[in-house]
Amino acid sequence: MPLPHDSDHGDDHGDRNRDRDRGRNRVAAGQVSGTVVQIGSVHGAVEVGAPAPAPHQLPASPRLFTDRNDETRRLHALHDTGSGTGSGTGTRTGSDTGTATGTGHVVVLHGTGGVGKTALATHFLSTVADTLPDGVLHCDLLGFSGDGPADPGDVLDRFLRDLGTAPEHIPHDLAGRAAAFRSCTHGRRIGLLLDNAVSAAQVRPLLPGDGGHLVLVTTRLHLSGLRLDGAEFLELGPLDGSGSAELVERILSDGRARAEPDAVSRLTDLCGGLPLAVCAAVSGLTVRRHQPLSRLVDRLSRARHRLSALSALGALSAGPEMSVEAALTDSYRWLGPGAQRMYRLLGLAPGRDLTPEAAAALAGLPLEEAEELLTELLTASLLEEGAGGRLRQHDLTRLHARARAEADESEGEREQTLDRILEHYLVTAASADRVLNPHRWTLGPVYDRLDGPAFPSHDQALSWLEEELPVLRACVRTAHDTGRHRTCWQLCEALRSLFTLRKHFEAWAETHLLGDASARTLDHNAAQGRMALALAAAQRSLGDLETAHSTYLRSLDLWQRTDHELGIASSLEGCGMSEVVRGRPVSAVPYFRRAYDVYERIGDARGRALISRRLGRAFRDAGRHGLALAHFSRALDGFPAEYDAYQRARTLGETAAIHLARADHRAARVLLEEAFALAESVGAIVAAAGHLVMRAEAAQLAGHLDDARDDLTRALSTYTAHGDPAAQRTRQLLEDLDS
Repeated sequence: MPLPHDSDHGDDHGDRNRDRDRGRNRVAAGQVSGTVVQIGSVHGAVEVGAPAPAPHQLPASPRLFTDRNDETRRLHALHDTGSGTGSGTGTRTGSDTGTATGTGHVVVLHGTGGVGKTALATHFLSTVADTLPDGVLHCDLLGFSGDGPADPGDVLDRFLRDLGTAPEHIPHDLAGRAAAFRSCTHGRRIGLLLDNAVSAAQVRPLLPGDGGHLVLVTTRLHLSGLRLDGAEFLELGPLDGSGSAELVERILSDGRARAEPDAVSRLTDLCGGLPLAVCAAVSGLTVRRHQPLSRLVDRLSRARHRLSALSALGALSAGPEMSVEAALTDSYRWLGPGAQRMYRLLGLAPGRDLTPEAAAALAGLPLEEAEELLTELLTASLLEEGAGGRLRQHDLTRLHARARAEADESEGEREQTLDRILEHYLVTAASADRVLNPHRWTLGPVYDRLDGPAFPSHDQALSWLEEELPVLRACVRTAHDTGRHRTCWQLCEALRSLFTLRKHFEAWAETHLLGDASARTLDHNAAQGRMALALAAAQRSLGDLETAHSTYLRSLDLWQRTDHELGIASSLEGCGMSEVVRGRPVSAVPYFRRAYDVYERIGDARGRALISRRLGRAFRDAGRHGLALAHFSRALDGFPAEYDAYQRARTLGETAAIHLARADHRAARVLLEEAFALAESVGAIVAAAGHLVMRAEAAQLAGHLDDARDDLTRALSTYTAHGDPAAQRTRQLLEDLDS
C-alpha cells in the first residue's frame, strides 16, 4: 500500500469532518429555531437539511433522591421567573417550539462534599428539561480532584462544538470563545450544569448570553464573586433525621428504618447527615436483609473512633469528610475480594471516568468478570454510572480508593495497573487512528501490534476518540510524569487523526509538547521528528506561522539525522505549505520538488500525487495557471475514484477554479460534475456545496441563470444547516444574481 506523508493528513480529512458537523442556525433579526434559509427571491426547489438535535448531557438522575423539597421549590420559582414560564418578570416569545428570551438565572448550590449538590442539580434539571428546548449542557469542572481544575477555554471549546459550531470556526483564545458562546446562546433557552466549580473566575467565562437560561453551579466553596453576575446562592446542609430515615427506607425498602428510629438517628450523626455517607453505609444491608440497623451503627461507631484524623486521606480536609471515610471504609470492608481490588485500582486510573472495557483492562480481567465486579460497586454506592454507561467515582470516593491502593497494593502491582490501562488506551487509540487514515505512515511500534480494525467504521472510530479525549490527555500526562516516555509519544502519534479532523488545537499542542519532551528524554531523534512535525501543524493551524516554519525545519533536521525518507518528505512538504500560507508560493516550490524527489526515489505513487497537488496549489497562487494545470493532472492520475474519492474531488475542484478564472465554463462544469458526485459519495456535504457554488459560477458564465440560482440555493441550504460562514457569501451571490 502506498504510504502518504503525514502533514497532508489534515487537508485530506479536515473539510470532510466539517461536513459531518451539525449545527443550529441563527439569523440577525429575531430568533429562529431550526434550519433557516434567508434569501431574496427564490427560484426553484429549496432543499433544507434537518437541524442538529439539542444536546442533553445530564448525568443519570439519582435513583434515591430525597428530602430537598424546600430547595426544589426555590429552584422552580427562580426558573419560572427567569424563563418566562410562570408569572414572574421574564418574557416569552416565539412559538411553542420554544425559543425565548427572559432574565435567566445563575444559581450557586454550595455545601460540603457528599451533601448531594450534584444530585439536586441533576434531579431538578431532569424535571424541567422540557422547558429548555435548546438543550442542557453539563461539565465537571474538576475543582476538587487531583485532575483539575478544568480549563474554561477547553470547556467552552466543547460547549461550542456541542451546540453545532464547526471546529475551525472556534476562536483560539478564552475571551474569543466566551464571546462566541454568548453569541451562540443569545436568545436561546438552555440549561447548564457546571459541577464542582472552584472559583468565580472559572465559572464566569462559561455563562451564556441573554436568554431564559438556567445555570446551576455546584461547589464546596462560597463563590461570592458570582454575586456580581447576579447569581443566587442556595446552601445545601446535611440531611436531618427525617431525611436520612427516608433515604435509608428507600435504599432498604423493607421497614427496617421505621422499626429502628434510634438507629437511624445515630446513623445520621455518624454520617454527618451526608447522603454520600448514608448510601455508602447502608447499601451493604440490601444483601444482608436480616441484619438490624443497630448492628451496622455499632460497627460504624467503633470504626469511626479507630480512625485517626484522616491520616490515610491526607488530601481531605477534616470535618464531615471524616464521617464519609468511615462510611466508605465500612462499605469497602463488606465487598468481596474481587470488588475490593477493582475499587482500589479504579482509584489509580488516569482521567475522571472510564468505560467497563477500560475498567476490565485496568484490572486485567475479562469483560464479563469485570462487569460483575462493577455492578457490585454500583450496588454498594461506591461507583456512579453516568450517560452512556460511563463509570466514575465521586471525588471523595476516588481519594479513598487511591489511599486503599497505596495501603493494600504493592508498588509492583500499582505499576502494572498503570501499564495495563495505558496500553489499553494506546492500542485502542492507534486502532481508531488507523481506521481514520489507513494511508498515513506511522512510526510507533504499537501500530505493528494491531490485530485487525477495532472499529467497523470511520464514524465510530472518530466518536470513540472524541469521547475519550479528556482521558487520553490524562494518559499522555500520566505517561510523561511517570517516566513512560515511549508510551507518551506514541499516544500523541495515535491522536494525530483526531486532532487534524476535530481541530482540538490546544490539546494538540499540549500533548505534543509533552510527547516532544518524552522523545528528547529518550534521545530518540525519529520520535522527536514525529512530534515536531505534528506540533508544527498545530502551530500553523493556530496562526503562529513563523514558529511553525521553524518547527518544520527542526523536524527536517531530525529526520535527516536518522535518514528517514518518509519523515524527510513530510517535513519538506510542511515547510512548503508554511511558505504557501505565508503568501510566498514561489518559495514553496523548491521544498515541494525535493519532497517529490524523495517519493519518486522510494516508489511512493500516492506521495507523488499529493505533492503534485501541492505544486498545483503553489503555481495557481503564483498565477502560473499552465504549470498548475499540469500538476493537478498528475495528481488526478494518482487519485483514482475507487481508491481515494475525497482527494480526487479536492483536486478536481482546485483544477476547475483555474478554468473558471479563464472563463472556460464548459471545462469547469465537466470537472465540477464529477467533483460534486464524489464529494457526496463520501459524505463530504459541505465540500459538495462548494462545488455547487463553483458550478453556479460556470452556469452564470454560460448565461444559464436559473441553473446558477438552483445551485446557489442548494448550497445555501447546506451551509446554513451546518452553520458555515460561507452561507453569507452564498446569500450575497444569490442577491447579486437577482439584482
